[in-house]
Amino acid sequence: MMASFDLVAQALARYRNSSVDETVSPNDSMFDPGYKRVGISAMNAILLAWQSSDVDEITRVLDIPCGHGRVLRHLVKLFPEAMFDACDLDQDGIAFCAKTFGARPLLSREALTTMQFDTTYDLIWVGSLFTHVSRDIARAWLEHLAKFLSPKGVLVGTTHGRWSEHVYQHYPYISPEGWNTVMEGYRKSGYGYCDYQAKENHAYIEGTYGISMARPHVTIGDIEQIPDTRLLHYSERGWADHQDVFAIGKPALTESWPWWANPQ
Repeated sequence: MMASFDLVAQALARYRNSSVDETVSPNDSMFDPGYKRVGISAMNAILLAWQSSDVDEITRVLDIPCGHGRVLRHLVKLFPEAMFDACDLDQDGIAFCAKTFGARPLLSREALTTMQFDTTYDLIWVGSLFTHVSRDIARAWLEHLAKFLSPKGVLVGTTHGRWSEHVYQHYPYISPEGWNTVMEGYRKSGYGYCDYQAKENHAYIEGTYGISMARPHVTIGDIEQIPDTRLLHYSERGWADHQDVFAIGKPALTESWPWWANPQ
């Protein structure tokens, strides 16, 4: 059974009638003219994923990586009764999210698979994290985060899909040499990756940090290999007309299944 249409509609109505806090940290590296539009688009993607899930109520939310709240500022208005965890490697970012949006700050670990959360979540938003790591790391991190979903929880993540090849022509993600490496892997296996040129010395224990691209069937195939999860939704260019969006959840099979045998 999918989430109640009425619940989703009520959440959307509350959000539309709310006033999103537009306070931006001077340290927010993501701020640009499209900042607000990107946050609103994330709400659209999350609502679509929620409708595809079995979640009755969103009571606990994880935003990872939260940055300085580009999406979180909208999430707290969409789910005002929920508790929020803001997780990132950026200590300034999580402190800002705690002070400004009332989230619990969680300092992430470079080796994300060693990060043990002390709760489960009805919603995990993973905006533009898998877009920066190799396929092996993306698979390991996604499988790890899925362990912290509540029994009916939904994880919504983003990738650089087919459209990103076009976007690169206007807004280069990486050096031309790096892009050639990404595209070589992408055309050969459906997943391409290259490290940044270490200009920011950005490195993870489990690998390095750069740009990835993934064909939809590769992302879906990797999701199929994660135990105890199912694909709920996939949308190309679903986030800000740029990144692909996918949603996964638990099987959520209960004693009431099959539902048509229990009409009450």
